[in-house]
Amino acid sequence: MVLHGSVSVDGRLAGFPVDRDLHEEIGARIGADAVLAGSGTMLAVAAAHGVDLSGEDAGRLPPAVDGRPLLVVADGRGRLTRLRWLRDLPRWRDVVVWCCADTPPEHTDRLRRLGAGHVVTRGARVDLAAGLGSLAVGYAVSTVRADAGGMLAARLAEDGLVDELSLIVAPHVAGAASSRAGDTARLLDQVSARRLMLADVQPLRDGHVWLRYALP
Repeated sequence: MVLHGSVSVDGRLAGFPVDRDLHEEIGARIGADAVLAGSGTMLAVAAAHGVDLSGEDAGRLPPAVDGRPLLVVADGRGRLTRLRWLRDLPRWRDVVVWCCADTPPEHTDRLRRLGAGHVVTRGARVDLAAGLGSLAVGYAVSTVRADAGGMLAARLAEDGLVDELSLIVAPHVAGAASSRAGDTARLLDQVSARRLMLADVQPLRDGHVWLRYALP
């Protein structure tokens, strides 16, 4: 599991302008078979694309098989009601949704009607380790890149599922502008007791730097 994120110089995940094109460009270099994101991240992407999530898709999603990575969305609360627009984006070949025992049944019924790949894990929230296991068994996925917000990133670290940190350090100081400092602190708390091994440093355009750390 490679945790990929853009951070400010002062280690924040929010409160500064993120170069999304650069983030995606560098993320593609990791060469993952699947990209994991939380439902909150995908709701923000939907808003940026002007996608109306008040309705739902008509008909079943067409199958797609090619060399692009799989998009995996952790959505225990069933907030992402439409998926076709994600399938139409050029970044991913297909979408798989992770749910849990407490996911509203109307959402899992919706996924079945769409023919969308989905996994229902036990418990009141998505079991991330079980979800990753399902990718290995059901989709032959060996490398996962997590483009996760603070909450999901912290959970992945807490559960000991992160093997590598891929950080694009942006030439900005977020300071008090960040509203998610607590989530960042949770993430850093989980890895602070482990000695990180620097794997690579690359200067990027416009003052950005790409850092890669292995977590033993």
